[in-house]
Amino acid sequence: MAPTTGLIPDDDARVVHRSFSDDAADLAASMPQSTRVRSLSPPPPLQPRPAKTILSRLGLNGLARRTIGMALLLLTVFLWTMSNFMASYIFSDNTYSKPFFLVYINSSVFAIALIPAFVKYLSENGATGLTQDISRMIREHREERKGSLSGSIGSGSSGTDSDRERLLVNEEQTEAGGVHRAHHAQLNFRETMMLSLEFMVLWVLANYFSAACLEHTSVASVTILTSTSSMWTLIFGALTGVESFTVRKLMGVLASLTGVVLISLVDLSGQSDENRGSFPYKSTAQIALGDTMAFVSAMVYGIYVTVMKKRVGNEDRVDMRLFFGLVGTFTLVLLWPVFIILHLTEVETFELPPTGHVWTILIANALASFVSDISWAFAMLLTTPLVVTVGLSLTIPLSLVGEILQYGQYSSILYWIGALIVFISFAFISHETKKEGVREHSAEGVEDRAVTERLE
Repeated sequence: MAPTTGLIPDDDARVVHRSFSDDAADLAASMPQSTRVRSLSPPPPLQPRPAKTILSRLGLNGLARRTIGMALLLLTVFLWTMSNFMASYIFSDNTYSKPFFLVYINSSVFAIALIPAFVKYLSENGATGLTQDISRMIREHREERKGSLSGSIGSGSSGTDSDRERLLVNEEQTEAGGVHRAHHAQLNFRETMMLSLEFMVLWVLANYFSAACLEHTSVASVTILTSTSSMWTLIFGALTGVESFTVRKLMGVLASLTGVVLISLVDLSGQSDENRGSFPYKSTAQIALGDTMAFVSAMVYGIYVTVMKKRVGNEDRVDMRLFFGLVGTFTLVLLWPVFIILHLTEVETFELPPTGHVWTILIANALASFVSDISWAFAMLLTTPLVVTVGLSLTIPLSLVGEILQYGQYSSILYWIGALIVFISFAFISHETKKEGVREHSAEGVEDRAVTERLE
C-alpha cells in the first residue's frame, strides 16, 4: 500500500481530525448508553493476509515441503553427477580437453539469474537511474575507504563533544540489539557485489581444478576426493577460529583421510586398470596428477567457505542468487584475458569446439550446472542444510554406479571400502557441525533475550 504521508498538509490534517472528532462526540452523545458502548468499542483487528509460500506459487500446496525438497535434492545429485560424466566424456580421451573453457561457460551462465531483476530495474529506473546508482555506489565506496583510513589514523586523538554524544547514542542502540541486527542483516547490493568480486577467483579456481582433473582420473575418484571439502572447511575453520575443533570432528577427519588413502592406493597401484572397461588408459603419473588436482579443488573450496564465514558470519545474510549472478557477470567480463594467458603458455590452447556434438555436451553441461544450483537452493529452503549436505554425498555411490553403466568399469572391494568410509565421515562431520550450529543459535537467542531484559 502506498504511504499516505504528504497527501494532506499538516494544518489541513489537524482541521480534518478536529472536525471528525467533534462529529463523533456529538453522535456518541445522542446515542443510548448501551449502543454507545458497542459503537465506541474498537473493531476487531484485521488479520494479515498470509504471504504466499514457494509451494503455493508453484501450485503444489497439496504436497509436503519435505517431499518436494527431497525430490529437488535428488535432482541436484543426478545433475551434478551427470555433468561430471559429460565433462569426462570429452576430457578423458582428449576430444576437447578445455577445462577453463567449460568453467568459463558454466560460471558465465549464472549471469542469467540477474536478467529478470535487471530488466525490472531498467523498466522502473531507466538507463539514467542505472548510471546514477553506479556513480553513487562508487562514491560511497570511496567515502567509506577514506573514512576508515582517517578513522584508523586519528582514532582516539580528536573528536568533538557532539561526536562523542552521537557515539554514545549509537552504542546504546547497538546494545539494544544493533549488534545482532548488524551481524545477521542482509547484505545490500553494493556489499554483495564487492563480496562476489572478491570470491570470484576462489570459486573459479575450485571449479577449474575439479574439471581439469577429469582429464586424468575417473569420475568416481574426483567425486570422492572433492567431497573432502567438508574436512578442509573444518581444518581451516579451526585454524582461523571460525569452527571449533572437537574430538568427534577429529575422528571424522581422520576417517575421511583414511578413505582417501585407500582410494589413492587403489588408483596408483594399477589395480583399477584391470577393470577400467572402456575408460581411456591413464598412466600412474596421470592418475596421481588427477587425484592431486581433485584434492586441491577440495582445499580451495574449503578456503572459500572458511573465508566466506569469516567475512560474512552467516551465509543467510547473502542473497545467493544475486551473489552467483554477479560472480557469473564478473567471470564473463573480467576473466576472458585468461584465455590469452593459457594460450600463450600452452597450458590450454584456445580453440572452439570442433563438432556440434561437443557443443551440445558443453551447452547441456552448463544448463545442468545452472538448474542443479537452483534446485539445490530450493532444496535448502524446503528441507534443512543438514539434509542437503548429507544428501549430496549420494554423488559418491551414484558416480560408482555411473562408471559401471558408462564405461563398464568395476572398482575393487578396497576402493568401495574407501568410498564408504569417506561417505560416512562426510555425513558424520556434517551432522556434528549442524549440532554445534544449533547450540550456538540457541545461545545467541538466550544472550539476546538477556540483553533486552537488562536494558528494559
